Amino acid sequence: GTDTALALGLANVIVNEELYDKEFVEKYTYGWDKFVERVREYPPERVEKITWVPAGKVREAARLYAQTKPACIQWGVAIEQTINCTDNNRILTDLMAITGNLDVPGGNVFFVPPPIRTVSQFGLHRELPAEQRKKQLGGDTYKLARRVALVTPKMVWDAILTGKPYPVRAVQLHGSNPVITRANATEVYRALSQVEFLVVADFFLTPTAELADVFLPAATWLEMNYIGSYFLRHGYIFPRRKIVQIGECWPDHKMFLELGKRMGQPWWDTVEEALDYILEPAGLTWEEIKDKPYIRGQMEYRKHEKKGFSTPTGKVELYCTTFEKWGYDPLPKYREIPESPISQPELAKEYPYILITGARPPAFFHSEHRMIPWLRELQPDPIVEIHPQTAAKHGIEDGDWVYLESPRGRAKQRAKLTTGIDPRVVAAQHGWWFPEIKSPDHGWRKSNINLLTDNDPSGYDPAMGSTNLRVLLCKLYRAEDQPKTE
Repeated sequence: GTDTALALGLANVIVNEELYDKEFVEKYTYGWDKFVERVREYPPERVEKITWVPAGKVREAARLYAQTKPACIQWGVAIEQTINCTDNNRILTDLMAITGNLDVPGGNVFFVPPPIRTVSQFGLHRELPAEQRKKQLGGDTYKLARRVALVTPKMVWDAILTGKPYPVRAVQLHGSNPVITRANATEVYRALSQVEFLVVADFFLTPTAELADVFLPAATWLEMNYIGSYFLRHGYIFPRRKIVQIGECWPDHKMFLELGKRMGQPWWDTVEEALDYILEPAGLTWEEIKDKPYIRGQMEYRKHEKKGFSTPTGKVELYCTTFEKWGYDPLPKYREIPESPISQPELAKEYPYILITGARPPAFFHSEHRMIPWLRELQPDPIVEIHPQTAAKHGIEDGDWVYLESPRGRAKQRAKLTTGIDPRVVAAQHGWWFPEIKSPDHGWRKSNINLLTDNDPSGYDPAMGSTNLRVLLCKLYRAEDQPKTE
């Protein structure tokens, strides 16, 4: 959870040692002087205390990145699932900018998509009346989330359970298993159990789907015509042809189209007509592209030299003028994780270990695929990684079942001892439920790490409302009910 502090430390070294791209900074950035003041608050020695990364390594990494031309930074969702979500992304983008690695070959580029309609245009987001848009749950608090049409899940659970700011009476979920994947699983389960009408579209009957009033069997990618990845910004679209029909499974898009029409809205009669609408600006139809391997946009680099950047100032805003207008800190900074030895030293006395969650085994994707026997053969049980020194303190041996516990709940996983983790940290997998348990709950309370996570809004990212799914405090102990070995 301390990635933002590390990135600010890298920026500190790059600024102080003048390793930045002076021409790019002068021409194409806004707020340089204030940015410099902020990053000077994070010298490597301070960063070492926050992150446990030695100051010398911070300097070495900063010099390596700044002096390698070109260079790029890649990150995943893990660093976004904390209180520092937005500032993580801001400071990483700032690093790309000040080193001259934005939109250059080999750097972090803005790929040019084919000339097709965007997801927002296809979803008719702008057709939503202003009075309805104002009702977006959490929109007044998490203004960046509102800008990109996202709702923090906790706002929905609260509206179901309390009726405030207004009652949510129906929920429709597609390809989502929040009983397993969302923070504070106990509260999620309670909310979805109480909502008046729940619809779930999925491939299998997950613990969430078992709660549904109506379950809609969804088509897989093999059972529908679709333009793969058109909502991503990698510059390609990939036509995917339907090759089989299984039972009465429908593509999610067909469900949306039919629901929209029944609500009196002007949607298309078929998925293929909708795909034609997406492709129309390119002068193409689904029938014309369905056999092509891909379609790529015409790539162009250094687009800022011709038209600047798509910000209010036309520059990379190291000092964000939109955030200033919204009342947020215009500069990136590190916020201590809400539940850590630093922020809650008294709690850490009872829960002394830092638990990081979300480790992804290659056989599974989030909570998917655990019902597939040959994938479960690769990994039959949930795994928690523990340092041997830590395990020895608690009488835990490799392969033992152990309990991980936080103030909110506990989960049972199998220990894997490794020296590749700090003794103060344990790393647990997420997404676990057990399709082989035939009761409707499918054992969701057994190994679900989100029984431990917190969803208290006081610890959310201020602009995005991101939940602290990834970092919290825990204790661990060996389970008494170990399976007998022959």
